[in-house]
Amino acid sequence: PHNLREVAEAAQWVLAHPDAERVERQEALMEIVKGPDFPTGALIVGRRGIEDAYRTGRGSITMRAVVEVDEDARGRQILVVTELPYQVNPDNLLLRIAELVGDGKLTGIADVRDDSSSRTGMRLIIELKRDAVAQVVLNQLYKHTQLQDNFGANMLALVDGVPRTLTLEQFIRHWISHQIEVIQRRTRYRLRKAEERAHILRGYLKALDALDEVIALIRASATVEDARAGLMDLLEIDELQATAILDMQLRRLAALERQKIIDEYDELMARIADYNDILGSESRQRSIVSEELAEITEKFGDERRTQFAPWDGDVTDEELIAEDDVVVTITSGGYAKRTKLDLYRSQRRGGKGVRGASLRQDDVVEHMFVSTTHHWILFFTNKGR
Repeated sequence: PHNLREVAEAAQWVLAHPDAERVERQEALMEIVKGPDFPTGALIVGRRGIEDAYRTGRGSITMRAVVEVDEDARGRQILVVTELPYQVNPDNLLLRIAELVGDGKLTGIADVRDDSSSRTGMRLIIELKRDAVAQVVLNQLYKHTQLQDNFGANMLALVDGVPRTLTLEQFIRHWISHQIEVIQRRTRYRLRKAEERAHILRGYLKALDALDEVIALIRASATVEDARAGLMDLLEIDELQATAILDMQLRRLAALERQKIIDEYDELMARIADYNDILGSESRQRSIVSEELAEITEKFGDERRTQFAPWDGDVTDEELIAEDDVVVTITSGGYAKRTKLDLYRSQRRGGKGVRGASLRQDDVVEHMFVSTTHHWILFFTNKGR
C-alpha cells in the first residue's frame, strides 16, 4: 500500500512531462514517492529496501514498531507500543514475548498487557524490571520479536494479460497508458450513443415538418410495416428513424415541441464534436486523466501514516547487553570472575583479599582490573593460545 497523494503527484508529473526520458522519470518519481504507506503506521527503517523495490521491482523493507519509554503510576519504566509493523497481530506478539521471557531468551521484562481501547487506540504495555535498561530490552525485542519485521515488496502487475515485475516508473507509466485507453473506450461509447440519438432526433424533426401528412399516413396504414415503409418514402428517412416515430403514440407525436428537439439536437452535435476532438488529441486525453485523478486525490487523499527512521545497522550483541562497569579478577588458582563494580567492596578489617572475589581456600587474587560488559578481553596462555 502507498499514500494516494504521493502516487497521484507522481502520476501527475509523468502526465505533465510526456517527453521525459526513462531515467529522468525514475529519479523524479523516487523523489516524489517516499515509500510504502501502511494503514498501521509504524516506521520504515532505512532506504535500501525501498530503492531496491522501486528500481528492480523487488525489495525487503525493514519496519519497526513505534515505541515510547514511559513510567507507570508506580514509577516503573514501561515500553508503550502504539503502532505495529504491517500485518503484525498484537495478540500473537504479546504471546510470543511472554514465551521468550519464560524461556529466558528475553530479560528485564516483568509483565506484558494490552491496554488498547477505542479511545486511546493501540497501547501495548511492556513493564520492565527495576534494574532493566529500556534501550537494551527494546533491542532484544527488535531482534527476537516482530517489533521489527521485514516486509517483502513484490511489484507485480498484469501487463497485456501477462504477470510482470515492474519498476516504479514502469508501474506508473502502464497505469497512465491504461487510463488513457479507458478514456478512449469510454469516449467512443459516448460518441456512438450521441450519434445514435442525434440520428433519431433528425427523424423527429422531419416528422414535425410534415406532421399532418405523417399522422394521416399512420392512420391510413393497415399494418405497422405499411406505416414504416410509407414514412421512409415520405420523409426520406431510414428504418431506425421510422421505427422511433411509430413507437410514439400519435398524441405524443403531435405534442412534441420542435424547439426542445432542436435544443437537444444542437447540444448533441456539440458533444459529438467534443468527443471527436478528444479521440483525436492525446494531450486532451492526458488532461482528462489528470483532472479525474485530481478529483480522486481531493476526495480520498490523506496524510502519510508510516514515517521513516535512519538505518542504524543490525542489532549487535553488545546492544542486547546493558553496559555496566565491572571488576575482573584472576586468581592464582586459575579462576576468572566478573563482578559489577557497585557490588564489589573491600572486606572487613583483618580479612584477606576482597569479598567480591569470593576466593577459595588458599587462593589469592593475582590480577584485578576494571572493564565494562561491552569490552572485549583477550587471554593468552603460555603455549601461545
